[in-house]
Amino acid sequence: MIITKRAFPKNQVKKTNILNNQIENLPFYIKECGYSSEKKLKFGSANNYSDYLLLYSVDGVMRFTKDSSTQYITKDNVIVTSCNVPLTFTRTSKEWTFFYIIIRGSHAKFYYNMIRNKSCIFSTNRLSNIIDLFIEIYELNYNDFFDQIKSSLLIHSLLFELYNISNNVQNTKNITPVQETVINNALKYIAKNYKNDLDIDTICNEVSFSKYYFCKIFKEHMGITIHQYVNEFRVNKSKDLLTYSKLSINAIATSVGFKNTLTYSRCFERSMHMTPTDYRKYF
Repeated sequence: MIITKRAFPKNQVKKTNILNNQIENLPFYIKECGYSSEKKLKFGSANNYSDYLLLYSVDGVMRFTKDSSTQYITKDNVIVTSCNVPLTFTRTSKEWTFFYIIIRGSHAKFYYNMIRNKSCIFSTNRLSNIIDLFIEIYELNYNDFFDQIKSSLLIHSLLFELYNISNNVQNTKNITPVQETVINNALKYIAKNYKNDLDIDTICNEVSFSKYYFCKIFKEHMGITIHQYVNEFRVNKSKDLLTYSKLSINAIATSVGFKNTLTYSRCFERSMHMTPTDYRKYF
């Protein structure tokens, strides 16, 4: 399946939902959502246990303060937190663009407690569909009850994706130092040999681990499969060639280890949400 380039909103708008009994009986519903690049904003208030904030950092850097604790948010970080205390976000880079959603609902507290963590920050990447869910939720028409129902389903999907991340992080904490060393050796091997014909068996033989066991701990540690990592590594290497060289798309595909241009183009679109030709044109 060919994935088209992501279409971010053209305008930065805050949407406030007009609530009624029908909406408030949904498992999840939107109280407010927005797409913004404001320099500073605040959410939450003391003892507000009904609202939960989900915020996706599209680019830039922002300082996040909660309970006198300060952390920094970067690209593709997701904040998940209750709004029972004041939450302050202050832009520290020249630009910072983000989506945010304030949710409520009969199931909101239960799901929040399943995925919450001490830092409130989830690290994601563009291979996941989390940002697509934020975009789709933002673009709904909140004057249409059908879209209100759809938003409840989308929020459920979003929280499920974040639960998977939380679960993978917990599994990673259980990885032993020996396993971590093996992962690092595999990453170094891929970095040196990405131009060659790399398959999973070759990598597993190099690190002297069984295929099944190594694939399992690699996914737990990295959040993606070995195959996905190799393809993403190759795609990243190809971006400089697209920008700075005059090589053909076919030559670039071959030089970074892809067997053919079609496979390269599909992997590039899956990662970057645009074709290699479009990337060359824009960058």
